[in-house]
Amino acid sequence: MPERPARFPALAVACPSCGSAPGVLCTSHGGTRPRRHDTHQTRTAAHTAQQTRSTQ
Repeated sequence: MPERPARFPALAVACPSCGSAPGVLCTSHGGTRPRRHDTHQTRTAAHTAQQTRSTQ
């Protein structure tokens, strides 16, 4: 698996919005360009939920 940038911990999970696999940047709405400045909000929420489940 490719290393994920430290500033994008949400890359540890797949993106529900664009379907990007774990470790892969999210894509633009059209699916043609990688989003280099952030991840989709749904991916961040999925990562947060996973972290919450693993700490319980």
